[in-house]
Amino acid sequence: MADDIITVEHLRYTYQDAQVAALDDVSLRVPRGTWVSVIGHNGSGKSTLAKNILGLLEPDAGVINVDGMVLSEETVWDIRSRVGIVFQNPENQFVGATVADDVAFGLENHAVPREEMLTRVDDALNAVRMREFANREPAHLSGGQKQRVAIAGVVAQQPQIIILDEATSMLDPAGRKEILALIRELKDRLGLTVLSITHDLDEAAGSDQLIVLDDGHVVETGKPSQIFAHGTSLVAHGLDVPYSQQLRGELGKLGIEIPGDYYDDEGLVDYLWTLRSTM
Repeated sequence: MADDIITVEHLRYTYQDAQVAALDDVSLRVPRGTWVSVIGHNGSGKSTLAKNILGLLEPDAGVINVDGMVLSEETVWDIRSRVGIVFQNPENQFVGATVADDVAFGLENHAVPREEMLTRVDDALNAVRMREFANREPAHLSGGQKQRVAIAGVVAQQPQIIILDEATSMLDPAGRKEILALIRELKDRLGLTVLSITHDLDEAAGSDQLIVLDDGHVVETGKPSQIFAHGTSLVAHGLDVPYSQQLRGELGKLGIEIPGDYYDDEGLVDYLWTLRSTM
């Protein structure tokens, strides 16, 4: 049986004065060491789910287990020490006058001894390739650099899990690709589990598993190849169809059938290049 670092069972949450539950009977599992993406349209309940897992919201019903601990008032701080979150806008996480001060902030709150704190800050900045900016003011950094600093602040706390809450949505395509590559590198090197909250299907395509949320319900769980192969049925859940899948559909109309369940952009290009060389 898989070692699940996060399990959610029959979770229900309703915002005050709301007529409909934001999350309704949500159950899911996140295996340790994997990259799992929760996808869905705006308002589907993605961020509400993340806040419940962190104990920032108290569910109406259900059980959340993180790294072997059932979430409760007694365990919430231990759980938060194991989970780091990177938000959409890194400026919302900045509190220090310099980059190094900002990365150190969370460690100071946990009373980490000064010598250890200095080492962790230096190691974290080195991990995200921002050591040379240690004495800079965060406000003067580029968007991608700010997100690197936010990631360093999380890495310095040595979590088991990183939650990405639309963490790349404010970056341009090049910056988004760079940050995702960095997080994947850190995940593999540090043995982290990543739970990504996103509506970007290109970003989600690199996940080990997808969880599709629609109006507070889990409507499907599976590998990206399984989910994306459904093509236009994703539209019913308020999601776009990945470009490669759209192109595959158009090619099918022209009599060019593409075998297999799903190809990402690169895979589709490789297949079409191979097909052309045999024609």
